[in-house]
Amino acid sequence: MNVSISQALATGLPVIATRHSGFPEQVIDGVNGFIVPEGDVKALADAIVKMIEHPELWTQFGRAGREHVIKNYNADTLMDKQVEIYRSLINDF
Repeated sequence: MNVSISQALATGLPVIATRHSGFPEQVIDGVNGFIVPEGDVKALADAIVKMIEHPELWTQFGRAGREHVIKNYNADTLMDKQVEIYRSLINDF
């Protein structure tokens, strides 16, 4: 999980990211931002231009991003996930 991406989404900013690391878990392509292939400058430029040419996406993606963070990255949800991991480890031990 990338904290910078979570912070951007939480403040209602759409995000354009690559398929690197855990970014696709946070940025849902076409829902709260765009995912572009790593190193594909044209795809990155196209995503930026699309955001500029369609300002309604900025608002739509911003709302969806904020909702995604509130639902998936709040303290209760993160704590529940952590407890679930610990239980799984204990059961496997």
